[in-house]
Amino acid sequence: MPKSTTIETQGLVDRERLRNTLRLLREAGSRGLSRHDLSKGLGDVSLRTVDRAISLIESQGGRIQKERHGRPPVIRFVLQKGPSWDEHVSPEARLALRLAGLILAQSGTMLWDDKIEALEALATDKMSSRDRALFDQLARAVEVHGGIEDPVESPEILEPILKALEGPREILVEYQSASAKTPTPHQVVPFALTHDLFSGGVFLLVWDPKREGPIQLRLSRITQVKVANRITPILHPDLMARAAKYQIGGWTSKDEPFQVEARIRGDHWIQAFKEAPPALPDFEADPIEGGKSVHVRFKANHINGASRWLLQFGANAEVLAPPALRTSIHQQLREASAQYER
Repeated sequence: MPKSTTIETQGLVDRERLRNTLRLLREAGSRGLSRHDLSKGLGDVSLRTVDRAISLIESQGGRIQKERHGRPPVIRFVLQKGPSWDEHVSPEARLALRLAGLILAQSGTMLWDDKIEALEALATDKMSSRDRALFDQLARAVEVHGGIEDPVESPEILEPILKALEGPREILVEYQSASAKTPTPHQVVPFALTHDLFSGGVFLLVWDPKREGPIQLRLSRITQVKVANRITPILHPDLMARAAKYQIGGWTSKDEPFQVEARIRGDHWIQAFKEAPPALPDFEADPIEGGKSVHVRFKANHINGASRWLLQFGANAEVLAPPALRTSIHQQLREASAQYER
């Protein structure tokens, strides 16, 4: 039977006094508090009331260690775990929210950051002053760099998309592509929001009935969204799921995924891929050539997505398969090299 998440006082201790007992113990940390300390902190209540409060906290899932200190020895209560109704948020959990906010601000959209900030504010209210001070120290030691800030700030873009995803309903979007001078209308069915770290930002993967296939729309380039009343089923949900899974850097297609194989020279890459493997579909890496190189394998469904990741290694990477990708990257590197030979 699940533990209750409400405070049960059994008529022995006032609810607010029980909360304050828990707060005092948490603020004390590892040094703990004696019965007399708790009595004074609770407004000079009787020692019997203190004992009842401790007993109630323990009976509701709390764990309190009793330690002897000094001479003559005095029992001090040290909180190890809060009861089932404890709403406290640890500095570690609060820091996780801060990290999420920083990462999303760098690689997602500002709207994501706003949602995290609301959670952070709620979490802060549930922290003790001691934990809040610890969190502030941790937060000052965290930096996130290397991404972008996707300037999607208006809920008028995101909220209609989320509503259409429930349907699924068709949406009419005005989309400003990078090469066009004016927005282009698209009547599409949204399938998923893809948060891509290789290109930075959030994309909307949609089914385009005219093309009979998937397309990716960068969220920050959508200037207007209107939800249609018509519910339009996606005719090929498996195809769309595949398009979402094997997209890289915002590049996707309706084609079957192909296996990419490459040799990356440098023994340090063996350890790097072991410690932090890139989030590429079906990624694998094995040392070769006596540990001087690494053989990487992953899947993609668009050549541009695969080449976007491989080109960062420059001359250290050699594409082994497929032939079309090898030819494409070879040509790109030849053209890049030619610019320095003039």
